[in-house]
Amino acid sequence: MKFDIADSDEFKTIILQNRAREIHELSQQRFWGHVIVYGEPGIGKTALLEAFRDKNPVGYLGITFLRGHEVELNESLLAPFLISKLRRPNMNGFPELLIIDDFDQIMSKSIREKVATMLQEGRKWGYRVILSARKQINEKVFEQYASVIHLGGLNEKDTLMLFELFEEQLGQYAEQLPHLRQMALDLNGNPLAILDFIHLLTEVEQKKPIIYQSPVLITESDRPGIITDLRLINQRILDRIGRKPEAVRHLTPRQFEELVAELYEERGYQVRLTQQTRDGGKDLIIMNRSDIGDFMIYAECKHYAPDRPVGVSVVNELFGRLNADRATAGLVVTSSYFSPDAKVYQSKLQHQLSLIDFVKLSSMMEQL
Repeated sequence: MKFDIADSDEFKTIILQNRAREIHELSQQRFWGHVIVYGEPGIGKTALLEAFRDKNPVGYLGITFLRGHEVELNESLLAPFLISKLRRPNMNGFPELLIIDDFDQIMSKSIREKVATMLQEGRKWGYRVILSARKQINEKVFEQYASVIHLGGLNEKDTLMLFELFEEQLGQYAEQLPHLRQMALDLNGNPLAILDFIHLLTEVEQKKPIIYQSPVLITESDRPGIITDLRLINQRILDRIGRKPEAVRHLTPRQFEELVAELYEERGYQVRLTQQTRDGGKDLIIMNRSDIGDFMIYAECKHYAPDRPVGVSVVNELFGRLNADRATAGLVVTSSYFSPDAKVYQSKLQHQLSLIDFVKLSSMMEQL
């Protein structure tokens, strides 16, 4: 049974409690400044912005919530906020609010310049902008005209509250609950990692032993460079879904990573999962040992909806990571498809980067 906890009132209550300071800060800056919210993948930037929007602060004429990839594909979404000679300043003191979540998915220089102009002129023309991003936005103009919030993880109390929402469904693990709580705490308060972990537990159909080693117990001399964490020893995902490509749509992001790992393991590679959400641009390490040398391939897995493309920023980030770590090559695997810009970028690095979309992934699943 799959629990859509992210949309539940209980989860939203936890977010509102844990992010009360950030929500208050966003509210206090309503009339005088734009804001950029930074945070690692899965840390809850979207949940924070949605909670702020749903709280519907008094004093806004309207709130528009956009995703970075939506703006990248359709620049006209910004049209209502672009400065025009016909537009008149808002004289009643109530601004319009534009929120762009995952702003770092916007790679178009012209779009980024337009948003920068909006930050410069927004107060004059009666609107305010809030952006979120995983990493620092390079252009100085953004932070010159905006305050910055760095979002951390949930605290220990709220992490345990989130876990306790599921304890009734974890009856088969009753004897291991203290151990599982500690596993959840080891995820550094990352809501997405915690939810994926809980989803994986609640979807297990047969009781099997859990193999886990806390990162705290791994010394630097023992650390292999990556940590295989939260792996449930259970029936293989490929077998559970009957090797049906369309079943990929119903996996969690972590299960999708495990499925890709299984596909490459079946091809004779040694594969390790990196620690969830703290991997810095790689989900899997794929090792290929041969007579001519050892090859290390970084793989990034993107479990997206069918209509959501993987943008060039994902490919660019992976390429930067493999260069920094001197890996042999990179691989991006998705349950959707790649944007034209991502394909053009990869074509210039075809001996170092490969892209596998849903069509190619389906073929891999059916061949073995």
